[in-house]
Amino acid sequence: MLKIGTVFSGIGAFEQAFNKLNIKHQILFACDNDRFVKQSYFANYDINDNRWYNDIFDINGTKYQGKIDLLVGGSPCQSFSAIGFREGLKDKRGLLIFEFTRLIKEIQPKVFIFENVKGLLTHNKGETWKQIFAEFKKTGYYIKYQLLNAKDYGIPQSRIRLFVVGFKEKSNFEFPQPIKLEKKMNDFLEHFFTNDQNISQKGKDYVLNEERMKKKITQIDGGNKGIMLCQVRNQQSNFIGDFVSENFTKLDYIRERERERERERAESSFGWVFKAICSFG
Repeated sequence: MLKIGTVFSGIGAFEQAFNKLNIKHQILFACDNDRFVKQSYFANYDINDNRWYNDIFDINGTKYQGKIDLLVGGSPCQSFSAIGFREGLKDKRGLLIFEFTRLIKEIQPKVFIFENVKGLLTHNKGETWKQIFAEFKKTGYYIKYQLLNAKDYGIPQSRIRLFVVGFKEKSNFEFPQPIKLEKKMNDFLEHFFTNDQNISQKGKDYVLNEERMKKKITQIDGGNKGIMLCQVRNQQSNFIGDFVSENFTKLDYIRERERERERERAESSFGWVFKAICSFG
């Protein structure tokens, strides 16, 4: 059974992947500073307060030295993301990467996986990444890194992320080759919903803006309307991302469906609410 530790754990996307793959594992610790995230995490995974940290600074990695097979984390990306202010290592959130490398040194896991936005590679003309990569190298691990896009691995979302993988022992690891995309966003949308799942009118007006939608449709992989862009700068009412599926090609039809929504809430051919399974950094 694999012993795992995660930081910046969120609601446990990594842990969910382990469950779906039926990989036997034990969570030795997890960490996040959002109390609502903690509630969700505890509802879904076998963990208690003794194995949960509200702050990465509270973790003494030496306590877990030699006990962790896999350490995973993706520190806050706002400092490096193209949709943020890109303050880099001047932002205290950006500095949290070094807490992750600290834990690598203290815990000495067999393998670690780190994830962040692609902007980390280009921030400050690449100088920021040079500094961060130097810290990863100081851990003494054999390290490989690569940009991967979710749409190349079975998820209909254009979401490019940097993955850094490190091995305590020398490894012939190679990043997986892309696979054929067989799903569209419509396959993941819910067909039945309740009032509390609706976005506000402000959010609907933003999403249904005709010029915006035409522009976004042309940006998505040459018009492949089954793939969703990851995120937009202007996020109305916490409505994140551009959700485009094969059903949303005629703007007039979309607007008509919205007008009919109140009359046919119980059933819908594809579900009006753009509710996705993805969470974003």
